Amino acid sequence: MPALKSKKMALTAAALALCLAIAACAENAVTGGKNFLLVGPEWDREVGQQQYLPLRQMQGGDYTADPEVEAYVREIGMKLAAASDVKLPYEFNVINSSVPNAWALPSGKISINRGLLTEMNSEAELAAVLGHEIIHAASRHGARGMSKNVLAQVGVVAATVAGSREGYGQLAQMGASLGAQLITTKYGRDAELEADLYGMEYMKRAGFDVQGAVDLQRTFVKLSEGRRQDFISGLFSSHPPSQARVNANIATAVRLGTGGVSGEARYQRVMKRLNQTQPAYEKFEQAQKAYAEGNFDTAKRLANEAIKIEPRDGHFYSLLGDVAGHKQQWNTAKRNYDKAISLNEELFYYYLQRGKVHQQTNNIRAAKADFQRSMALLPTEDAQVGLGDVARLSGDNATAAKFYSSAAQGQSATAKYANQQLAELQFDQTPGKFLKVRHGPGQDGLLRVELTNTTSKAIDNIVLEYRFGNARSGQQSRISGSVAAGKQRIINTGTRLTLQQMNSLTVYVRDARMVN
Repeated sequence: MPALKSKKMALTAAALALCLAIAACAENAVTGGKNFLLVGPEWDREVGQQQYLPLRQMQGGDYTADPEVEAYVREIGMKLAAASDVKLPYEFNVINSSVPNAWALPSGKISINRGLLTEMNSEAELAAVLGHEIIHAASRHGARGMSKNVLAQVGVVAATVAGSREGYGQLAQMGASLGAQLITTKYGRDAELEADLYGMEYMKRAGFDVQGAVDLQRTFVKLSEGRRQDFISGLFSSHPPSQARVNANIATAVRLGTGGVSGEARYQRVMKRLNQTQPAYEKFEQAQKAYAEGNFDTAKRLANEAIKIEPRDGHFYSLLGDVAGHKQQWNTAKRNYDKAISLNEELFYYYLQRGKVHQQTNNIRAAKADFQRSMALLPTEDAQVGLGDVARLSGDNATAAKFYSSAAQGQSATAKYANQQLAELQFDQTPGKFLKVRHGPGQDGLLRVELTNTTSKAIDNIVLEYRFGNARSGQQSRISGSVAAGKQRIINTGTRLTLQQMNSLTVYVRDARMVN
């Protein structure tokens, strides 16, 4: 009987999967072929619009030290977009990260990292990267991958289908999870070859030399053989290179014919400052490492050396602000965060850190404004806690509780702090929210009650109430002693109950006190 039931359920799942596949075959606007898709273009638009800014924020924000670089990337990107078969609301940005990477979100939201631009040599190579990413967006490879993942997760019976610094992302527990999954998912071999092929066709239409795509893939294969860790953790994690891709690009170049804009001279001119200031970012990465290890004076020295090479990057001043803040040099910290914001007004981290300085110096209004601005750019637990703190200092406990509750959902130190602040605000009204209760029979058949203190302070003066069934009240008993912070305690009640009574029993925390 179980085997027959299992077989029927498997057949049901297979039939459902087949129905989904048949219902979800959509035309690929680039290739003309059929793709398996469970979401429509509206999903692409929504994901692209909602996730593009948070993902750039998580990876270091936009590169602003030399605006000509991003303007140049946008120019090349829009030339290729104009040659595309699919008209999308394309956007192109340069992320201020040393990790060599480029990615595309649905609906044509495309970014390339500073660290990849310094690895290329020509306008044609840049066009090859951007053309490749345009195809990922235009062919809806992100939606295709998501749809395949959903199909793979179809249950036995049914599935429900619902329509750094490099380290900045560590703060972003509250946002961009879907977008992060989309840009880090490894594309399949067919998707990569498709993006190479049609990306080169777009290059040709836009007037670029397709030999740039061949040269680029050859470079990537050499770098992958050298096992460069930054490439392995960046571009190669989602876009694995191979000799097969090189050979396919060579064949495509022969078919399309070479010639067109190569643009070595112009590319090198536009990237001149970026290449000249590369040592500043190497020093910055060393400074970050020193800061993380607690070597604050070394971090400060290296950040200042980076500033001498590139005085127009806010990251370097922000790190000086972090060092000063650690030493409680609040005026110095604020001055450095002010400078960072003057160089880039669109990075959440600068506002978050300056808000903390304002909070320390009791400038509550300025702290609130900075935390709000940081949240608008990228929602984080830290900013939620900051807003909770300033609301509490202002006497608005209801608003404080709302922010603390939002921030307390994770497992980080910040989330634990938020939970404690929430406990202090709400404990008197709802002690049972923070003193968890479970009950059941011990080995001797007598009722036992397990109390778990989820706060960072001891709890005493505990009064429990025992109700059976739908009773609105019950017997109360005071528990002697306390439950230590973060600990459990088992209460042996000495009461024997029938199984029916045990199953109908609910134990409530009627009263308790948090020990200061």
